[in-house]
Amino acid sequence: MNISNRIAWRKSALGRSAWRPWVTIVLIAINVLVYVAQLLSSGVQSTMIFAPVIGSLQPYRFLSSAFLHGGFWHIAFNMYALWLVGENLERMIGRWRFAVIYLFSAAGGNVFVLLVASPLAQSWVTGVVGASGAVFGLFGALFILVRKFGGKYTSLLVVIVLNLLLGFLPGSNISWQSHVGGLLVGCIAMAVTARRFRHPRVKAFADGAAYLVIAVLLVTAGIWEYQTIGEVG
Repeated sequence: MNISNRIAWRKSALGRSAWRPWVTIVLIAINVLVYVAQLLSSGVQSTMIFAPVIGSLQPYRFLSSAFLHGGFWHIAFNMYALWLVGENLERMIGRWRFAVIYLFSAAGGNVFVLLVASPLAQSWVTGVVGASGAVFGLFGALFILVRKFGGKYTSLLVVIVLNLLLGFLPGSNISWQSHVGGLLVGCIAMAVTARRFRHPRVKAFADGAAYLVIAVLLVTAGIWEYQTIGEVG
């Protein structure tokens, strides 16, 4: 069964009126509320923004910065992309798996920012905000899922590549590191999720165990980087 048929089957089985992509809706709502809070208080951004220089002291910023945005068009584009991809992807893989992939991709984007940054360069103190890393993770996850079930993925691949290239344009002020990191984590997490098991409980356990491994690897990568820099310094 290809990806389009699976979506159609899930819509028929669940009923159009019964299904709501609640995780996607909640994530969009949180992003919008945080953005409104940013407009009302400058302290919100200073408390939640991520930069490699402060990540070791306040590791929650690896995730919190993904709910900040640099302006109206920044959040508008990200939320549109989140809705566009999230509505179908959440339906296909289920709510908790979708939430895990989103959050892992968000944090993974900032971990990659850390790994690429140098304490001797401006990148070490440059703040990173936005849900782009998480959104790219969803793009990557959808790409893996479409390929897994034999769907057409050329147009999706073009969208991913073009958006990645935007981050490398001079003066774009876009964190390509966050995009690449989120994309990689999303692809890896979906490669795990797309595995087939006959028993739903066995699959849930296997997916949960694999997600735990991914979480440990992300944390370990961050700790290793900070320790390495500390030893060199």
